[in-house]
Order: sequence, then structure tokens, then C-alpha cells
Amino acid sequence: MLLTAQRAQLNLADDEVARLDDAFDSRLEVTQGFVWVTIAGDRNDVVLAAGESLLIDTREVVTVSAIRGAASLKVRANAGAGRGRPASRTLVRPSRFQQMLAGISLSSVAVA
Repeated sequence: MLLTAQRAQLNLADDEVARLDDAFDSRLEVTQGFVWVTIAGDRNDVVLAAGESLLIDTREVVTVSAIRGAASLKVRANAGAGRGRPASRTLVRPSRFQQMLAGISLSSVAVA
């Protein structure tokens, strides 16, 4: 899959895989579920959960796969890796408060 838009929304079924041939300078933002990210030539795969993101600073092929159910992610082009910033992948994780809120569902809240 080749994405050329400034922004794209990917909705992946469980175990569905998408190949991003030109993701350099993009940020992958997971909005739902869990995504496994593999970058060609890189030994360190990354698993992202909803609320987490990854800045892609390489021109290698990026493969994303939904794991443990369906997943959705946004791909935002021109996120900053190509603007003179250091060449390091930046993983953004939610704060502890955001993680705590993500774990609360209506079924786990007692209704008085």
C-alpha cells in the first residue's frame, strides 16, 4: 500500500497487514487497538497501543499489522523527521493518567 496523502486513516482487521513504502517523515498514531510496526532492516519491532505514536525517520519500508483484534491508525505526513531534527525514532506514550482512563470501561464502573 502506497500512501501519498498528507493524512490517511488505516482501519485494519485482526492480523491484517499494510505496507507503507514511503512513510519517511510520517507519524503513525494509533487511535484504536494494538499495532505491530516493523521497519525493514531494523531488528527492533515496536508494538503501539491506542494513544501511542511513532515518528518514522527512515526511508525503509514500514509494515504495520493489527494484533489482538482490529486496529485503527492515522498516518500524518511531514511530521518533522526531515526538518533537521536528529535521526532517532520517537515513540510517544500516553501519560499514566491517560493509561488509567483507557483501562476504564462502562462495564467496570459501578452504577449507583
